[in-house]
Amino acid sequence: MLTRRIMLQSVAGAMLGMSLQRVVEGAPHDASSIDELNHWIHALQRNSNDLSENRKTPLQWQETMDQIYGNTPLEPLRTHLGFPQLAGKILDKMPAERRELFHPISLVRPDDPEKERRPEPHLALITKVAHVRKGFSIPPHGHSNMVSAFLCLSGEFEVRLYDRLDDREKNLVVRQTVEAPSAGPGTWSSISDYRDNVHWLTAKSDDCFLFTTKLINIEPDIPLNGRINIDIRSAQSLGSRTFLAPKITGQQAAKLY
Repeated sequence: MLTRRIMLQSVAGAMLGMSLQRVVEGAPHDASSIDELNHWIHALQRNSNDLSENRKTPLQWQETMDQIYGNTPLEPLRTHLGFPQLAGKILDKMPAERRELFHPISLVRPDDPEKERRPEPHLALITKVAHVRKGFSIPPHGHSNMVSAFLCLSGEFEVRLYDRLDDREKNLVVRQTVEAPSAGPGTWSSISDYRDNVHWLTAKSDDCFLFTTKLINIEPDIPLNGRINIDIRSAQSLGSRTFLAPKITGQQAAKLY
């Protein structure tokens, strides 16, 4: 168990699982915190390289991401991103009817002499900042041949995670691992094909923004599927927090969640 992990409590009792955690907030953005941020971004890049070059498995990438996000210098990161201006830019470009929007960013270290906005190469770490409107969700969905990790930059989310136990033609069999009704800045979650594959994040405030990282096409024998949407609300309970959830289209998911 990581010494910096702090488990979130649910309203009714203990949280299920250990995948949603809280990071340690950083100091003001002085010289020392810049060094800390450089180290943190380098760790993100090194971990993604280890996965893309087969030095780590997807599950090992995910476990390392939990350690990296657990040591995020949150305020220096927000400062480095120019978060207030970036948030305003995302809101300005987000159509009124959209409930979620993922905005690509190029994460460069403060000491990068070029600071160019370069396109992400194949199998490089893809970084984005996402906004979810209050009362709406990133709908419950799983992935195939992809890893990702979300870090809350601001706002309050309800977060539910599930292990994917079986992928059937019209359904997923999932088991709930995390239920956190109040996840704020500095909390995070990660997913892979091997742990907590399905996630469902609901915005509870107007300022819900996430920093996201992902890699795709990491295993040549597994098909890539960006989102496998399911309707967990109409799922059949199989007992022991396990559900048979129907697959739905992205359009259906946007309407329902």
